[in-house]
Amino acid sequence: MAVDPSSLRLVPPGGGAWRSDSEVKAARGTLTRGTAGIEGPGCQMIGVRIIDCASGRPVPGVLVRLDGRDDRGWAPLMSGFTANDGRLPALEEVQVRRGAHQLTFDPSSYFAGLGTVAEYREFTVSIQVREIELDLRMAVYLNTAGFAVYGERG
Repeated sequence: MAVDPSSLRLVPPGGGAWRSDSEVKAARGTLTRGTAGIEGPGCQMIGVRIIDCASGRPVPGVLVRLDGRDDRGWAPLMSGFTANDGRLPALEEVQVRRGAHQLTFDPSSYFAGLGTVAEYREFTVSIQVREIELDLRMAVYLNTAGFAVYGERG
């Protein structure tokens, strides 16, 4: 993925148009493990949709936790499980403040329900909110070997 520094949003390889979730059936690109970071000018709402790479279907039942960082360290802001459409509507209702935030995803119960085990238990996406002006939408693609996270501000 290339980064367009003028708008600080992620764009697909080759700079083509961003595709909607309905147009994406499986993640393409490198799946990684570990902590990913997305930085930009700011956001006030965070939306997440999780898709299974193998089936191309939304992933229900993934535990997602949003934490914010203050002078004392990380503090939980909200947590919940994704719905049947792979989204977490309660997350979209949380108004984030300036500063560091992290989303932690734990898909282990989803994979257990499929009778398999992933090579990772959870992963974290770090976000730096600088100004409250832009929303962040994230598409998260999972398989048992890894995950990919794509984000768009607007």
